[in-house]
Amino acid sequence: MARVPTDFEEEFEAKGETFFGIAELLYANPDRQYTQDELADRFECSKQTISNHNRDMTAWLTRYDGQTTYAWDVDVHDPGSTEGITATYQFYTDLYAVFKKHSKTAPGMYAVLGFPLVLAGAVVFAFYIGFSLSITADSAIPLVIYLAIAGGSFITGVIVTLISPFQAWVNRLLWSRIPANPFGKENEEQRS
Repeated sequence: MARVPTDFEEEFEAKGETFFGIAELLYANPDRQYTQDELADRFECSKQTISNHNRDMTAWLTRYDGQTTYAWDVDVHDPGSTEGITATYQFYTDLYAVFKKHSKTAPGMYAVLGFPLVLAGAVVFAFYIGFSLSITADSAIPLVIYLAIAGGSFITGVIVTLISPFQAWVNRLLWSRIPANPFGKENEEQRS
């Protein structure tokens, strides 16, 4: 979880683990509002404790009246604009988690393989646009080569990505034809 700003830590150094846990949660998710109930459930404490902690850090939070919801006040300290390393780390951590989750299945693997090809096609096409409009220095490689590489990567990426739903359909078809117990009733009794 993201660490709160140093100023915040210094101001509240005598506070406990729950206090900093609440602050870190709100700081890591500045675009989300948390209710007292959600915070109390998450940190396994009373709503009164949450209210007391949030009252202490009121200068760092935005409280939405009538809703009893809290969010990190990005006007005081915006993690997205000042914590570049944290933002980059969180982006790549999330991207890795997505790739890891989807690479465990055959359909997901095709989507994972197709994504970089589509992305590469877009990047090479940006180079093509830059060279063709003379935005950048001239290239020793003919422009048509950039266009061919961009088009080829993009189309290959789309095709590989489209294999993903086809593979899912094949898996569903194959698994529907395999009996629940491929060993038969007599083999099951022998195994036990």
